[in-house]
Amino acid sequence: MRGCQVEERVLRRIRRQYGIITRAQALADGMTKAQIDHCVRTGDWVREARGVYRHAAVPSTPMSRLLAACMAHDGLASHRSAAALHGIEGFKLDRVELTVPPGKRPSMAGVRLHQSSLMRLAKPTERQGVPCTGRARTVVDLASVVTYKQLERVIDAVLRDGLLRPSDLYGVLATHARRGRQGCPALRTALDDRLGDAPVPLSEWSRMVEDLLIGSGLSRPRLEYRICDDAGALLAQVDLAYPAHRVAVELDSVRYHLNRESFVSDPRRRNRLTVAGWKVLSFTWDDYIDCPKALCDAVAAACISPRHS
Repeated sequence: MRGCQVEERVLRRIRRQYGIITRAQALADGMTKAQIDHCVRTGDWVREARGVYRHAAVPSTPMSRLLAACMAHDGLASHRSAAALHGIEGFKLDRVELTVPPGKRPSMAGVRLHQSSLMRLAKPTERQGVPCTGRARTVVDLASVVTYKQLERVIDAVLRDGLLRPSDLYGVLATHARRGRQGCPALRTALDDRLGDAPVPLSEWSRMVEDLLIGSGLSRPRLEYRICDDAGALLAQVDLAYPAHRVAVELDSVRYHLNRESFVSDPRRRNRLTVAGWKVLSFTWDDYIDCPKALCDAVAAACISPRHS
């Protein structure tokens, strides 16, 4: 009876995975090493890569090859393969491209590997049962392997079809640009050409800066934080804050701050916060998009340095 249950578990997994199963999965489902070796020896299972097999009754397909490659290399479908999985217009699953940890070498014919030291920045997700890079990261990756004209069509497609927002694209650009990633210059140029001075709402910008700071290793800041004096009176509401360090981060934009009212009120509120012992850092859109590392370093330094007494 137990043997039938094991076989059913294994077959269910194989059906879910386009006919693919790994040695580790088969063992976890209750098969023995001898049983696995028997399946391979008799031809019931076809070896796709070391420790990765396809059931002989299931024909090889682009999807099964892509999944087998991900399993064999501990990687994520990326670049043009991920674009096809995400349904980005102009791409079909006609190649196997993966993002993998450093040191990985191809163990399957026809597989192209792109090494990454920070897999978490890829925002891994799953599409059609295959692990792949997130949509925004996929656009950055595409920018490094397609022509500029193709990149323009990619940006048009993801915005038109609602797959991404402008803030998503600028956000992933800032997150990756500070690490000198290939594709970032082309993506920045294409975004500026496509979007020009189209404003990003301040609330979205705050979230984008929050993601940037967390990605740099800092703890999560408080958004729209209300700072009060000892008597409980409101001194200011700041865009982001690290209350334990008394560090406030203000995002200054032409849209919200270049007017007479802000010209008068902004210095006054900064003075109130300084007198109350808070360090106030101000950043512009150019700081965010052109110098994201410097922005993160400034916040980190402010959190480390002692407060004014």
